[in-house]
Amino acid sequence: MGVPTGEVVARPMVARACGCLREFQHYAVDRYRAQRLAKFQKTRCEVCVAKLNEEQRVAAAAVPKKGEAFKLLPTDAHFSLTRKADATWTGTLTADGSTVEATGDGPHGLTLALARSWLAERGISAAPDDAPADKPASPAAEAKPAPAGPVSKFPAPKPPPPSARPSLTNFPRPKPN
Repeated sequence: MGVPTGEVVARPMVARACGCLREFQHYAVDRYRAQRLAKFQKTRCEVCVAKLNEEQRVAAAAVPKKGEAFKLLPTDAHFSLTRKADATWTGTLTADGSTVEATGDGPHGLTLALARSWLAERGISAAPDDAPADKPASPAAEAKPAPAGPVSKFPAPKPPPPSARPSLTNFPRPKPN
């Protein structure tokens, strides 16, 4: 079902799933107008989709990454995992006098969920990047001279194999007359 071509006969304002009113185009010949309208009403407008994506990106940046979440746990942290009859896993994490519980499909994801929920309960979030991207971390990085030519990210090519030494088997033989 592609977008029809031809003359646009009407442009009514229709409410999207997000609640915003947007223009919907009625074409003179459109076999799939009802389906296009239903899909148009079930989806969000471009502005709300961009806003949602930005909110999700900010929320994901606040959650510690897997390695960081485990490093932020105290040394006396205790995990307890149990596999249930329905093949799901349940577990608890106890550290510094507080306990969190969670359920998951597998032990790896469950331990991460427990660590993140314990950190969230304590108000610990991902460490922000302190150094700006355009400023080097140390003055020693500025003192390094720039290379003379373009630098490849690939290693230098291997030298060609040594040529075969002449032997009786690969030596050219004279043609018989």
